[in-house]
Amino acid sequence: MHGSPITLGPLTGLSYAVTDEVPVATVVMTHGLGLGPWIFDPWLSVFAAWKLHVITLTMPGHTPGQPDDAITLKASADAVADAIRGISGPVVLLGHSMSGLVAQMIAARPDMQGLHGVVLVCPTPPGQVRMTLDAGQLRHGLPLVRALLGRSVRPNYAGYRELGMNQMVEADARNAFDASVPWPAALVRDFLRRPHIDSAAITVPMVVAIGLHDRVLPWQKVRLLGDLYEAVVWRYDDLGHMPMMEPGGIRMGRDLARWCAAPTRPQVIESEGFGPSEGVGHLLRRARRGELMKRRSAYGQKKTAR
Repeated sequence: MHGSPITLGPLTGLSYAVTDEVPVATVVMTHGLGLGPWIFDPWLSVFAAWKLHVITLTMPGHTPGQPDDAITLKASADAVADAIRGISGPVVLLGHSMSGLVAQMIAARPDMQGLHGVVLVCPTPPGQVRMTLDAGQLRHGLPLVRALLGRSVRPNYAGYRELGMNQMVEADARNAFDASVPWPAALVRDFLRRPHIDSAAITVPMVVAIGLHDRVLPWQKVRLLGDLYEAVVWRYDDLGHMPMMEPGGIRMGRDLARWCAAPTRPQVIESEGFGPSEGVGHLLRRARRGELMKRRSAYGQKKTAR
């Protein structure tokens, strides 16, 4: 494996690939609020083992020492989309947390023919999914008021540790916090508003990977993206919001690398455990498939008849 610095439009990152082998696809990895491309380091060798060319990007407004409080979700999506258009061959876009919402915005664009798949890791849901704050989020969310005043936000370590880094080893959590940067004000405001996504416009295969112990974006809400986009949804019961850097997170990385090498659509599209009123994509799914096209699988789930 080798790495070399690259520049794609306004973004910079690192490129990794298996030496002397032709990659089956390029995976563009984008990080969440306040983080950086370093968060994906534990997964790079795993993806390379599947002959995947990996590009990790520094999202706009996240270059250390160069804050930009005017960066919006749309500007971030524009920058990543421009980067993808500059890549030859099939591209799979992987977005973590806030960048998961950016990835959804990009996948809904009609001019993204080079996109062959989307991976959402603990992603921020769009506006269609109702989100409520728990006591911990309210307690540590007070600094977000600064963003409403147009100023960047830097949550303290206690907030990071309790919510986003609760499944990480202490030393790794401290190192990740030290490497984090302030959250751009406009991005925080957009995050709080969360735009709606035209789910019908997304036609590429999608997989959603979530952690049972995610305290930033609860899995019960994020799994609704499976209904909204007819996406593959995988839940990992030993992981939280930062699976790349958590003990056991390498297993998620292997699963996602395997999927990126050959993106597939889901076989199971609805679980008996969730009522129709819970799924934001229920009516859309019914219109597409029809009630008579569902049949039971061996696992007691409703399975599409393709």
